[in-house]
Amino acid sequence: MRGIHKMLGLGGVAIVAAVLASGCIGGAALGFADGPLEGFPRYGGISPEEAVSVIVALQDDPDFVLLDIRTPEEVETGHLPGASNLDYRGASFEQDLGLLDRNLIYLIYCRTANRTGQAFDLMTQMGFTRIYDMQGGIRRWSELGYPICKGPLGDEHACVGEYPSLASGV
Repeated sequence: MRGIHKMLGLGGVAIVAAVLASGCIGGAALGFADGPLEGFPRYGGISPEEAVSVIVALQDDPDFVLLDIRTPEEVETGHLPGASNLDYRGASFEQDLGLLDRNLIYLIYCRTANRTGQAFDLMTQMGFTRIYDMQGGIRRWSELGYPICKGPLGDEHACVGEYPSLASGV
């Protein structure tokens, strides 16, 4: 997975995650000019269950970015495995977002989907076309028992939970 930290540096990543974290309401499901990936949900708002299928299928794809937009402090309390961070509440969120590659596939999430809804709209206005917005945020993700890692991004740490598609052999 291409880490956003390689594109922005660790400080920029924290800023981008905070910006995205402040607004997780979620955008409407959209199909863009290039369409969604074959066999995947349409770009836009998706459920945590749909997000699992996207993450499992694309986790090794260098064009896929799993982006947590909560504050670094929120991220440390629990984040999805393989996530990068861009702080939705950071002063330079919009500027940092503008530095991201618009050709990549993004799956964005926050606490409840309020900040991602706002970030989704902003990203769409900025020309991003391949965005998944996880509805219900990490709160719903956690309720479903999906993997959560605690601690700062990039640190070695244990994660709790399993992806259902991996556990069932799907």
